[in-house]
This record gives sequence, structure tokens and C-alpha cells, in this order.
Amino acid sequence: MELFNYIAIAFSFVYSTAAIRLIGGLSAAINKNSRYVVHLLFIVIMLISIITSFWGIWAHRNLEDWKLYKFIFLLIDGALYYFIATVLVPENPNEVDSWRDHYYKNKHKLFYAILTFLVYIQLNGFVLTGEFYFGPEQYFHIISLIPIFFGLRSKNHKVHLVIACFYIITTLTMMLTVASEPGWVSQL
Repeated sequence: MELFNYIAIAFSFVYSTAAIRLIGGLSAAINKNSRYVVHLLFIVIMLISIITSFWGIWAHRNLEDWKLYKFIFLLIDGALYYFIATVLVPENPNEVDSWRDHYYKNKHKLFYAILTFLVYIQLNGFVLTGEFYFGPEQYFHIISLIPIFFGLRSKNHKVHLVIACFYIITTLTMMLTVASEPGWVSQL
């Protein structure tokens, strides 16, 4: 078994656990009596992000100098997704009476996790290649900090709906353009 195939098993496991957590909570989250559209949009955003992130792992298949710290650093990606999944979907999703209340109770965890994820993305290339790169696509990450600020400060439904719509549009756009090829990360 080649090293990348061996490593890809771990990535598959971590990404799968996050996706299963989100998918497992969907039936409760779409319940007509308790659903909250902003919360549902963030579940969809995270599912799409997990898929595109795993799809991008293929870019590391030719990395020759694998070290344990690089492996662990790449696993942080999936671990952050899993953390966000646990914020969005509790262990017993059927016990949630109001997804709106759940969302606003946990919004700080969600937005701080997204902030951590954006910082992680900036460090990712440097840790893996030793080269610092700041190109046009990094401007998107800087722009993505703005909704985080508003998400942390506001409890207004319309503000959070705009934030969720911003992230769903950018996530879908990325999925259908830049991230449509396996290993898309190497093209950045």
C-alpha cells in the first residue's frame, strides 16, 4: 500500500464522521415545527465544504516528505469540520425543540470555529510546503472575515440569513469552479 493511500484512510474517517454527524441531524433539523433556515443553510454549507475539502486532499498525493506533523496538521481540517458539525448538530438532535434557539445559543462557537478554519487555511500551504503564498484567492478569506464579525455581534435573523446566503453562494461557486477537479488545492 502506498503511503498516500494509507494516509487517505485517516482522512476518509475524519471527514466521514463529520459528514455523518451533519446528515444524522438533518431529519430533526428539517422538522417543520422546529426548523430554522439559517441553521439548515449552515448544515448544507458544511456538507459541501467537507466534500470539496476531501476532494482537494488528492493534491497531496505527490507530497514526498510526509512527516507526522504534516499528517496531523492536515487532520486538523477534518477535526475542525467535526467540531463545527457537533456545534450544529448535538448528540441527540431529536431533543432540540427549536433549532433557532440552538443556533443562537451556539453561534459564537460556530463563528469562532469558522475563524479558526480561515486561519488554518492560511497556514496550511506554509506548513506543508514551507513556502508562504498570498495570492488572489486569499482575498476571499479576508473578505470572509467580515461576516464572522457580524455573526458574532448580531442576533438579528436577517443579518444571519445574509451571512448564511453569502457562505452558501461562495461555497457553491467554489464547488462548481475552482474545486471541481480532484486535487484542486494544488491549483491555488
